[in-house]
Amino acid sequence: MAWVKSEYAGEFAVLATWLVGLAPWSVSLFEIEGVTVIGLRFLPFRFQFIFGATLPGERPFLWAWQVAAFQQSAPLVLAGTLGAAALAVFLLPFGLSLYYYAAEDRVEAALPVDPVRLFGGLLGLVGVLTLAASGLFITSFPGITVPIGALVALVFAYLLLTVDRA
Repeated sequence: MAWVKSEYAGEFAVLATWLVGLAPWSVSLFEIEGVTVIGLRFLPFRFQFIFGATLPGERPFLWAWQVAAFQQSAPLVLAGTLGAAALAVFLLPFGLSLYYYAAEDRVEAALPVDPVRLFGGLLGLVGVLTLAASGLFITSFPGITVPIGALVALVFAYLLLTVDRA
């Protein structure tokens, strides 16, 4: 049984791209000495909420390209860099999704590859990059990190790459 019917594959590719852009690619939670920190990492930015203290120099909002410079250990710098790279890759399917939404037939005629498979490949790359960054946060960051959006991107990539386009 196919997860997505062929005639809806284009619409699903656009929707999947937008959902990957909206979902946080990872969520972190840790508590140290009565201070609780919740970090939400979206592709374009990071929100960090700190409860129980005011930390000097803390920046609760950072753009994706600022995260690496704000980190203090090499694995977390690499994680921030991978997150920024995922954003750069994501901008390709996002931009294409806007055009594909408006002119599906034109895009399908102009591209030498199936656009649905192209979306799947690019979202898969976004998923791999954010999953690798999440892995670095899991191993180098205190507390719990859950790669929510990274897994969502990989599931959507799989569905788009395996859709029957007969």
